[in-house]
Amino acid sequence: MKKSYLLAILLIIFLAGCGSDPEPAEESDTEETSSLLFRNLDLQQEENTFVLSGEVTSDEQVFYYRLEQGEEELQEEAVYELEAEAAGTWESFEITGEIPASASEAEASPILTLYGKAEDGETIHPNYIPIDMEN
Repeated sequence: MKKSYLLAILLIIFLAGCGSDPEPAEESDTEETSSLLFRNLDLQQEENTFVLSGEVTSDEQVFYYRLEQGEEELQEEAVYELEAEAAGTWESFEITGEIPASASEAEASPILTLYGKAEDGETIHPNYIPIDMEN
């Protein structure tokens, strides 16, 4: 009986020791302080032209987009500035772009990426929208 009490006490001490964390976890160096949300996205495509429409809200009143296919950049980064006066307001947007004819010959689909940027210029909150070239 004394052995079972001793075993129970040792088990409790062991479990208590495993559960305590004397050092707090390190905070991330890349804190995402801004928000960027999209909704009601609609992609229309006709031949080599696409139109993406939807709604966006951003604390920074701006978002970025680019068109890529695999490792190749088909359209350089562009900035879309929002017109809403208050951050957090949903606003409609529309992006129109051209897809090079050579993109239809590649295996990978072109990807339209919508994203924000942190203060250090790092991409945050990316949204990837594939464009089907088989239509």
